[in-house]
Amino acid sequence: MSDDPAGRRDDNPYAPPREALLASPGVPPMPDWSPAQLWVLGWLALAMVLGTLVIMLLSFGGFTRMRGVALYANWLGLALVLLGNYLLLRLKGFAEARFAARGLGWPVWLCVALGLLLEVVALRFEPGPLADWLAWLYAVALVGYGGLLVWLGARLLGVPEAFRALYGMGWLVIAGGLMLASLVLATQAALPLMGAYAVLARVFFRGAAELRGRA
Repeated sequence: MSDDPAGRRDDNPYAPPREALLASPGVPPMPDWSPAQLWVLGWLALAMVLGTLVIMLLSFGGFTRMRGVALYANWLGLALVLLGNYLLLRLKGFAEARFAARGLGWPVWLCVALGLLLEVVALRFEPGPLADWLAWLYAVALVGYGGLLVWLGARLLGVPEAFRALYGMGWLVIAGGLMLASLVLATQAALPLMGAYAVLARVFFRGAAELRGRA
């Protein structure tokens, strides 16, 4: 019989294990993601918040009535729509990889498609004989877009064992969608949706910290 205490511990079935049974419990392998990617996405989400705030200030200040400022605001709005759609697609990929989320595909892709369509219509809208009809069609599409956001928010709330920030984003997206669908509060819907992107930044930053801890 060996006098080595270490040897006795090795033979003891009740001794605690000296090595971790799981390297990263609860965190699946994510080979297609890196901390750097997620940090960039987090900062892009914050840039989305800043850009939305700029447009809101220009609109509420009446500066968008000036031709040069209106052109700048239109192009900035288009850039923000494209950036927002990109972030939604990246969120979908991250949620599927990290939390095995399901059911995000249809609401995300429909939000991307209808959001682009609404922005194109808004950019090309000009007063004329068909303006009233276009306004009504735009209103109907806006209600539909609000409904899609509610659907997307509900899907985010259904992601299993997700970050708290992701659930917070889901509630903010639902609030923004309901306000858009009401039409009466459509202008104010930018506030919860802006908050949703701020929380999205937190989701990406949390994911980056998690991956860095596993490295």
